[in-house]
Amino acid sequence: MIRICLLAPILAAALFAGDLTSAQERTRGDVAQRPVPGRQRADPGKVAATDIAFARSALDNGQWTAFAEFAAPGAVLHGEAGTVAFAAWPSARSNPAEPDRWAPNTVWSSCDGSVAVSFGRMRDAEGLVGSYVTVWQRQRGRAADYRWSYHLSTPDVPQPPPPPPAPVPDPDTIIVSELSSINARTADCGAAAGLPMDELSALPAGAQSGGGEARDGTLRWRWEQPRPGEAGVVVDWIRNGVWAEALVFVTPDS
Repeated sequence: MIRICLLAPILAAALFAGDLTSAQERTRGDVAQRPVPGRQRADPGKVAATDIAFARSALDNGQWTAFAEFAAPGAVLHGEAGTVAFAAWPSARSNPAEPDRWAPNTVWSSCDGSVAVSFGRMRDAEGLVGSYVTVWQRQRGRAADYRWSYHLSTPDVPQPPPPPPAPVPDPDTIIVSELSSINARTADCGAAAGLPMDELSALPAGAQSGGGEARDGTLRWRWEQPRPGEAGVVVDWIRNGVWAEALVFVTPDS
């Protein structure tokens, strides 16, 4: 088995306060399989790089300016009451003084790379740390850039304890910036049609749901909103010839 890791210069301590480990997500699978020759290829590393550039733009240019810059047509944000088209998101009319900060730690991609999902850690303007999920679509055209089509972020409940203060380095100490590894994962390549999937659990009356899938059918994702204040995202992909869960993320109870 092959594990593909993309190394990116992310200084996690500069982005977040507190423990970056979250128990809200469940992930499976870490093997990337070579795509079928002649087809579009997955590029989870490019997705990770785009997510990092997205976060950098939020710091440099303003949060909602960055969201608009990296948005796919019809992109939606998932708020407490459900999904809202980004173009109609009330808060997106002016940038907050302090933007959210985030960094990906895992990317799942379809075999053809048409759809990918990034998952990572974030810190909001109030200093609360949590997790986020972003769905990326590769845009048709020569550049084949990725743009976000769905985004959900939520703080941890309870919040992790703050980290101990960093020791003051000796003047002669040489400090090397930390390199944070990003797990870049690709679905199996092959026919997806006809493979059985587990039936989805019934949602309560009035619940909302939605989602999408890659053009080659090797990765599918869905969001669920059972009731206001509760949300979840499930990502399924083809692994070893069957459908398997890549990510199950549920917002924590407040």
